[in-house]
Amino acid sequence: MSESTTSAPGEDRQRALRAFLAARAAPLASLAVILLMLVVCNVMAPGFVSVTNTMHIAQLSAFLGIAAIGQTLVILSGGIDLSIAWTITGTACVYAQVSQGRPAMLLLGLAAALATGLVIGLVNGIGVSKFRISPIVMTLGMNNVIQGATLLYTDGTPSGGVADEGRFFATGFIGPFSVLVLLWIALSIAVIVILRVTRGGRQLLGVGENPLVSYLSGVRNDRVLIAVYGLSGLSAALAGVLYASFSGASFLGMGDTFVLPAIAAVVIGGASIYGGRGGYGGTIIGAFFLTLLTTLLSIVNFSAGARGVIYGGVIIAALLLNRFTQGAAR
Repeated sequence: MSESTTSAPGEDRQRALRAFLAARAAPLASLAVILLMLVVCNVMAPGFVSVTNTMHIAQLSAFLGIAAIGQTLVILSGGIDLSIAWTITGTACVYAQVSQGRPAMLLLGLAAALATGLVIGLVNGIGVSKFRISPIVMTLGMNNVIQGATLLYTDGTPSGGVADEGRFFATGFIGPFSVLVLLWIALSIAVIVILRVTRGGRQLLGVGENPLVSYLSGVRNDRVLIAVYGLSGLSAALAGVLYASFSGASFLGMGDTFVLPAIAAVVIGGASIYGGRGGYGGTIIGAFFLTLLTTLLSIVNFSAGARGVIYGGVIIAALLLNRFTQGAAR
């Protein structure tokens, strides 16, 4: 009797240790590969690892990282958002055309773009939670709606621009630090705190882990999902605004390159594609991983087709690692 009671705590500790290590296997593996890629980049391009290049990579990672804020929240809830491509493009066009490159119109353009992204996200959330439409079908359909609406709004040719005051937030520096990177750090801290500390963060993970148990415990799952998709639309709009500020103008299809990397960043960071497990800290690692991978592929002059193959392979490998670690956690 006493032997069985003394062995149980030991088994619980071993199970807890396995779960702890499994939950961190993907981000730790990604960190190791990031270090390896830095070494390879520095060998192939001597002097690559420098303060200037590091800040430049962080800047490029920030666009993906900010776009992936909403994708992280949606995936943690057990869904996926495929509408961020044209949400980014559409809101960037709204921002540039409303502001028309005039400093006095920047705030109006920013408000219009963020409001547009928020509405898009809320509609996605209502479709998924209230009408029980599959997240893939709902967000993919919404992506096509936004694409058509953007073409109508711009007549197929986006106009306007971003004033220097607006471009400062994407290209400016405060001392040696990029303003864009500082903004990303502030947003990252806020998201991590919300997920780890607040009741809303716990409810989000609960909905993703087991919607039925969450509902029976008194959580309004529909409200959580609507809020999550709303935030996804808002973060995609912010990414669109910042990307347009970086480019100085908007252009059609500017958000297309974010969909696959945003999902990949979340998965590479260790979040379960099925929801309920993960966090934004891993997504940050995933964003750096993919940005550095793109840089490495550019250095070795891989073609666009080869880059696509490698990206797909990375996502499949990350999903397999996720599957393995989730099994180990059990």
